[in-house]
Formats: sequence, C-alpha cells, structure tokens
Amino acid sequence: MTATLRRFAMAVVMVSALLLVFADSRALTLLASGALILFLILAFRQYRTGTWVPIILSLGVLALSLWRGVPGEALWQAADRMIFLSALIAMLGTLRAAAAIAPEVLQAGTFVTNQPPSRRYVAMTFGGHLFGVLINFGGLALLLDLTRRSMNTDAAAHLPDAAREARLRRMTLAVIRGFSMISLWSPFGFATNAILITLPGVSYVDFGPVGFAMSFVFVAIGWGFDRLEGRRFRRLGLPRPSPPPGSWRGAAALLAHVLALGATVFAVHELTPLGFQQALILAVPAYALLWSASAGRRSMGKASAGASAAAHATWTRLSDLGPEVGVFAAAGFLPVLLLALIPTEILQAGIAALGLNALSITLGLTLLTVVLALCGVNPIVTASVFGSIAAQLAMPGLSNTAIALAITGGWTSVIGLSPFITTLVIASTIMGRSTTRIGLVWNGPYCLAILTVWLLFLTGLMMSGLI
Repeated sequence: MTATLRRFAMAVVMVSALLLVFADSRALTLLASGALILFLILAFRQYRTGTWVPIILSLGVLALSLWRGVPGEALWQAADRMIFLSALIAMLGTLRAAAAIAPEVLQAGTFVTNQPPSRRYVAMTFGGHLFGVLINFGGLALLLDLTRRSMNTDAAAHLPDAAREARLRRMTLAVIRGFSMISLWSPFGFATNAILITLPGVSYVDFGPVGFAMSFVFVAIGWGFDRLEGRRFRRLGLPRPSPPPGSWRGAAALLAHVLALGATVFAVHELTPLGFQQALILAVPAYALLWSASAGRRSMGKASAGASAAAHATWTRLSDLGPEVGVFAAAGFLPVLLLALIPTEILQAGIAALGLNALSITLGLTLLTVVLALCGVNPIVTASVFGSIAAQLAMPGLSNTAIALAITGGWTSVIGLSPFITTLVIASTIMGRSTTRIGLVWNGPYCLAILTVWLLFLTGLMMSGLI
C-alpha cells in the first residue's frame, strides 16, 4: 500500500512538471509540492547518508527562511526548481524501462565486454559512456552485470587468480570511468542539468563542447593506467575473448539512439520557445515511448506490448526513487533560499577580505565539489548551492562558463572516487567489492590524475582569457 502511494505521489509530480512547462500555475505548484513531500516522507526508509544530509539541510534552511521572513516569491521559485529536478530524474527512468526490452542494448553490452585486451579498455569506456548517457544508472548496472557474467565463462575460469582479479578490476574501472565522463558534457546528465538550472545565464554550448573535447583526454589518461596495470600479463599467452559475430550492430544502434535523442532535444529547443531543459523533460518520455514500441514490435511481435511493458516497469520503479529524488529535490530547493538568506554584498565583502580572486574561486569550486563528495555531500547539491552563490558575486573575471567548468571537472573527478556516490554503491553491489576498494584504492590514482589535469586546464583557460 505504501509503495502504491509513493508511485501515485511521484506520478503527480511528473505530470505537474510537464504541465508547468506550458502554464505557470501556483495551484499546480502547490499540488506537486505536496505530492513530492508525501513521497519523500513515505520513502524515508530508503535514504542513505548521501540523501539525509541534503534533506536535513533543506529543512534547516526552510525553517530559517520562514523565521527570517524570506519573500514568498523565493519560496515559490524554490518549489518550482524542486519539482522540476525531481520530475527530471523520474523521467529519465522511462529510457531505462525502454532499454530493458530493447535487444540492441544487450547486444551492445555483449560486444563491448568481449573485446580482446588490446581494445577492451577503450571499448568498455565508451560503452559505459554511451550506456550512461542514454539510460543512466540503469546502463551502468547493466554493463557491470555483463562484466561480472563475462568472468564466469569457461575461458575466464581457467585464468590464474591474479589475472582474473586484474581483469575484473580493469573492466570495472573502464565502465566506471566511461560513466563518470557523462558529467563533462552530456545534455541528459545530472551535472549539466544542475548547472543549467543553477546558472540561468549560461548556455549548454558555453561549456558542453569543452567538456566533450576533454573527455577524450581523460580516456587517454585512463588507457595509460590500464596499459600499465596489464603489462605483467601480456606474456602469459592468456586466451583472447572475441565478441559474437554481428554484435557490433547493437553498439551502433545504441549510438544512433543517443544521437537521435540529442537531436530531438536540440530541435525542440531551437524550433519552439521552450528552454533547453523544458525540451528535455518533454522529449525524454516521448522518445522512450517510441523506443519501447519499436523494441516491442521487434522482440514481442507487437508495438503495444513493448510500450505496455515499459510503462509497467516505469510505474513499478517509481516507488524506489527515494534516494535520488531526495537529493535532486534538495538541489533544486536549497540554492534559491540560501541566496535569499545571504545578501550578495556580505558575500562579496567576505571574499574581498580573504583576498580571493576569480581564479582561486574557480579552482576552489572544483576542489570543494571533490572534498564535500568525499564527506557524503552529493555533487549535485554542491553544484547547485555554491554555483548559485558564485554566480551572484559578479566578480570581474569570474564568468558563468568558468563556474560551470569548475563544477563539471570536480564532479567528474569524484564520481568514481567517493564511497558515498551512487555510482560506486551500484558497482560494489554488483561486483562484490567494497566501495572504498573500488573508488579510493583501485580508481584513486586515475581520479587524482584527471583532477590535476583539469585544474591545470582551467588555470590555462582563465589566465589566457578564454573563459
């Protein structure tokens, strides 16, 4: 009964968010806010540390805002952002439901996990990236599960224990590193959407292409680490896996889906008065419906069967979104009220007293994102709160583009490092290794390397006046 109530409450939030794209209604905002609060109360047993921290912060800031008499307009704006981000995470789940019945997804996973060692890292990194871009955590879980299964084949069973563990580690890290790079540029990713809603003056093209270009640098760095880890096994004459014939078509189809969905979002944004995120929240469920219908026709014989199966999966999963929705709701809610509570003049005076300049603030944002994530604060909360504060400073040389890049770099560096991040929680559950071992021990050197490269990259861009 409680699970059904959570589903109905979340469905009200999702439908309300869609309607609010076309109509600014306080009554609708109030209804959706009530439904969201009900959902969060009913889902409290699902929360982990990473969810409790931003929710408790939100309650504290709300109480302080009411006591200080924050203008009602700020409360309405905070509610609107809270509803939008909560609905967005649920909407992205429709793609996961469609992917679950699409034969090309499993085919693509088989293709990337059965590559020979010389191509495996790059294939699995791009596989983790594509799966994550399209179906987010569902794609990460699917590819990691296929990775685990690949270790149970007859060929893998005859490997020496050290070689088996090394292969598992290298494949796991390739997937996680590919997934983490979503934060650098993906228009469907959490980082991009947190930035766009936090910094209204910034456009996706201001920072997305830069992140996309740097993702190839990070792939090269990861490949270098992988080659170093695998060099002691190259002379052992270990069996070489190979992908099933024709499985490359699944990977090509998955790439086509990413391009088609991206083109749809950008087309809706350019051809209508809708903003980028409004186009996204409308395009995602529509594309998921078409994809599931197509998959149903191919695998079940009827398009309606596929659409029905995806709809049922989406509905069932709504009750389990408590941790993600809690974090996203707080990320939408906190920045608006904090900016209303902390006058910009006081912030500027404090920054001046510390002697901080635009470069130090930019690099500080990157490092703050990393440090707080290691303490259990999700990067989306850090990005939303401190990104908003930094944007209000109006400091010479501190552009919204610099703030956006600072956040995306820090987010990408820590998403595969912090034991509290959902990425590593999922990886730990599937691979049977602790989050600390996967993140800090296995992936720590790589994360430190890309963080250093990103800080140097940002410094160069700012000192040369390019951002």
